Amino acid sequence: MSEVKNIPEGWVESSLSEIALVNPRESISKGSIATNIPMDCIDSFSKKIQRYYSKGFEGGTKFRNGDTLLARITPCLENGKTAFVDILYENEIGFGSTEYLVFREIKEKSDKHFIYYLSISPRFREIAIKAMSGTSGRQRVQTDMLINHKFYLPKYEEQKSIAAILTAFDDKIELLQAQNKTLEETAQTIFAEWFGKYQIEDELPDGWRVGKLSEIANLKSGFAFKAEDFIEESNYKAIKIKDLKGNGNISLTDVSAITEEITKLDRVQYFKLNEGDILLAMSGNTTGKIGVLPSSDNEIYLNQRVGKFFMKQNKYNSFLYNFLMSGSFEEKILAMGYGSAQPNINPSQIENIEIIYPDETKMIDYLNISNPIFEKVLKNNTQIQTLTKTRDELLPRLMSGAVRVNEFKK
Repeated sequence: MSEVKNIPEGWVESSLSEIALVNPRESISKGSIATNIPMDCIDSFSKKIQRYYSKGFEGGTKFRNGDTLLARITPCLENGKTAFVDILYENEIGFGSTEYLVFREIKEKSDKHFIYYLSISPRFREIAIKAMSGTSGRQRVQTDMLINHKFYLPKYEEQKSIAAILTAFDDKIELLQAQNKTLEETAQTIFAEWFGKYQIEDELPDGWRVGKLSEIANLKSGFAFKAEDFIEESNYKAIKIKDLKGNGNISLTDVSAITEEITKLDRVQYFKLNEGDILLAMSGNTTGKIGVLPSSDNEIYLNQRVGKFFMKQNKYNSFLYNFLMSGSFEEKILAMGYGSAQPNINPSQIENIEIIYPDETKMIDYLNISNPIFEKVLKNNTQIQTLTKTRDELLPRLMSGAVRVNEFKK
């Protein structure tokens, strides 16, 4: 039986197996070239599939546009690897990991987008995680237990209305992300055209010179918070290495909370972050990833193993950022790594990196172009964080019936 006490009017007790096709049968000829979506192409808590490949089919789970893919193995399930397929051609069949569960709508009975949002709702995820079995580290969802669990679910028309509201948020987020991608590519193209054609050993134009990164910024690693400094929830957060997603992105959706008391220390206040701060992952498998902090309603602090560039003049933010994002900078940083198990870097290694500095006139011309792009991307990222937070707060309330779509209220 469902655990819901107050049953929303018009909702009926049902299971996923009653409203959706689970692992529907599809066929791809062996060796045929088809779209492949492996597990590492699905981002955590992201509806959109950003990466995929074409390769010969040798086996795997098959799916079509409109299907929801749910990772059924640990830790991918716990990490929120669930996605909505919409990148295939019409009538194309794609394939991916054997560790996917595939959910497909039943016409006039369920809405494909509603099925996706049901799959990422807290109550569904809780049941899925509880339905896992197997040896430690290789646990998988027991499919029958999950798909036959009873939930109270809305009828088809209300499903569509709920899905439309949540999809509107995701569509806007996707639009802003696409705009940022275009802006970032534009900034990188300009940087490459103006500065990328010169190497450190080359003869440079008059007034140009080779200098150190430390001339415009210093890098400091964050504060070493202790286990007791972290709590379940507060308005004070600490950015950890996991929050840097690369490509300039920092996720604030699951930032660790810290006590107010620890933030009163002067040495902690030194690592209080501000909108637009440029951060660098300094150890582990995310070493070298760059992130720019969007605005937040919370006070944000910097945890150890993440570095902040303390700018000597803020006007150089966009120049430094585009230098860090240029070429294979992450690979260069990884090459500096030391440590037996995981790569690590120290601030002095980064500060001693050589940069080609143009003459002042050329630098000002560049900053007049790049700074507005940097600010626009930052503004978009802040809006993305706001939309994501609102969607994530609304989703469980809509999916449980705590908030009803107006047309379905009496």
